[in-house]
Amino acid sequence: MKNTLKNSNFSAFPMSKVASFLGAAGLVFSPLAVSKVALESNNGWETSISGAIPIFVVASDHDDSEQAFRVQSGFNPANINFHVVAPKTDSGLTISGHFQVDTHLNGPNGVQNGGLFESRVANIQVSGDFGTVTLGKDFGVFNSNAIGDIASQGGVGWLGGGADTGNATGGRIGTGYVYANFNPQIKFTSNDMNGFVYKLALINPEEPQDASIETSMPRFEGQVTYSGESFRVWTGAFQQAVSVTGVQAFDYDMRGFDVGAHIQVNGFGLTVNYTDTTGIGADGLYGGSINDADVDATQWFVEADYTLDKTRFGISYGEGSQDSRAADASIGLGSAAEVDNELTMLFVHHQLSKQFRLVGELQDYQSDVQNDYNAIILGFQFDF
Repeated sequence: MKNTLKNSNFSAFPMSKVASFLGAAGLVFSPLAVSKVALESNNGWETSISGAIPIFVVASDHDDSEQAFRVQSGFNPANINFHVVAPKTDSGLTISGHFQVDTHLNGPNGVQNGGLFESRVANIQVSGDFGTVTLGKDFGVFNSNAIGDIASQGGVGWLGGGADTGNATGGRIGTGYVYANFNPQIKFTSNDMNGFVYKLALINPEEPQDASIETSMPRFEGQVTYSGESFRVWTGAFQQAVSVTGVQAFDYDMRGFDVGAHIQVNGFGLTVNYTDTTGIGADGLYGGSINDADVDATQWFVEADYTLDKTRFGISYGEGSQDSRAADASIGLGSAAEVDNELTMLFVHHQLSKQFRLVGELQDYQSDVQNDYNAIILGFQFDF
């Protein structure tokens, strides 16, 4: 095998194993990039390295603000993933470790050498006939299928910080889905049961930073996915209790559900997702403010694409909105305004080689709370 490391103690192992490790880990949003660095020891240990380097050139025009040109990260930062699998135990268990390191090209507020350096994934997985248990830091469950859309997960999407967006961009957060995020958790993923796969997770809770908060329970998330020959459908839900302490103490819940589907007929694809939440505003982020308490919001998007040989063309439209809520002086809770965010994206992805992809993206963003803007984007991604 080309580009495979070998020595006296290690030998190459099949790429299908690498694919299964990455798929079980759920480490990246983008289509699976098969690692070219894979090793297996004589005593059954297996390891692999994979990753992606996405780079985007963004020219944007922001109403009542500025015109800007930036070379920056997209929705996914550059990342490298390490996977180690121990020999199968006598009882048939497969135990593996997964670790991801991420780096962002640009920092916030125009600080070009201040990009965030972080680890999004660090977990142990125990797999067997029962399914897979993930222990540690990993991608969330609720809305994770929605984030698997083509346009935002393979491109840029919402420029959350305007012209000087730092680190990763927003994808469709707030204009189509709630961000699942990478949190410490305990998660169970079932094996495929005639097309059905379900996930259940206990996830570290989010805490709004504008009050003194207690969170005595984790966030509960669940999802069921059914896949057929040319389609995939899913639904999910979450719930998290929040206790605001102090003189004007009160409790509230963040909760929600989503439904979605992807249909593939020959070269044509269609993806739709609808999300309804309480306690999360139109920005699509957990625990942004206690003023999101009892705020009802929705996120939805529809995406159509067509693949011709090595090129995929598509259009994606989505909205995030919240209802207004009056202030409650008895508990010191401020009002919440009605908000609507809209993002339209035209995109093209061309696979120049198996490892190198070119991305084109046109954006029109409109919002009640941020400057409207238009953007033209050219991207490059190297997968390994």
